[in-house]
Amino acid sequence: MHEFANRQRNKEEGKCRAREIAIAKQSTQIQTTTVKVGSSRHGARNQHRHKHFAKWILSTFPHIEKECSDSDSDGESTMHILDVAGGKGETSARLCLCHSLRVKMVDPRQADIASVYIKDVVPKLPNKWQASVYRRLEASPTFVDDLLEKRFEQLVMPFVVPNNECLDWSQQNTAASLLEAVKNASLIIGLHADGATEAIVDAALHYSKPFVVVPCCVFPNLFCNRFLSIEDTDEVGHVRTRQIPVRTHEQFCEYLLKRDSRFKQVVLPFEGRNIAIWWDGKA
Repeated sequence: MHEFANRQRNKEEGKCRAREIAIAKQSTQIQTTTVKVGSSRHGARNQHRHKHFAKWILSTFPHIEKECSDSDSDGESTMHILDVAGGKGETSARLCLCHSLRVKMVDPRQADIASVYIKDVVPKLPNKWQASVYRRLEASPTFVDDLLEKRFEQLVMPFVVPNNECLDWSQQNTAASLLEAVKNASLIIGLHADGATEAIVDAALHYSKPFVVVPCCVFPNLFCNRFLSIEDTDEVGHVRTRQIPVRTHEQFCEYLLKRDSRFKQVVLPFEGRNIAIWWDGKA
């Protein structure tokens, strides 16, 4: 059963990536014929999504600067931001090394956060900040690793949550480290977390945790139990409600938003899949 689910997930990921490549090629062709040479490309505008995401997080959830700061006054706080399906780790790198916040990342693939910071984050920083980082590296070549040792941890595993039959994680085969990471999370985030997106929402609701997800792939064949209620009117004016399967990105965002009346939706300032569903964790 587990192998079948993995095959289905890989198949859906492949389809999703193929669609995105096709859309990008089509967009490039349209821009080539309608926009002057030298105009910004989609990829160039989208490459800063982690920067914009981190900036939006800090402005929307100000409590994390106190609860997750590496410079907290007592030095004993265990709260952190939980970055689910963080991939290479650029969002985590920005939050840890640019904003001095403690982060735990959950992803089944081991990430090299120090390398991502040096190669992907620093070149996008303002010139004076780049110069400051390079000076610190000259003075202490291990300073990035030293900071990450204090602020960052990765759990190399998939992100799983309670199912409908058993909502208590302690009653399932959930890793103790993952359970602790969720309970001590000041905020749970997922930027294009793919198959873990709804799992983040489930965990946030179960433990009343603030969260934000930016959905990407839908995986309709893998998650075939998702349905969206819509209303339409028949020929004689009768309004009826029917259930449709969630298959598109727009339907997935609406489905997540309708999970709870307290949830909010916002469009983030980058191109591509940029719709965020979030909750501040309050009643």
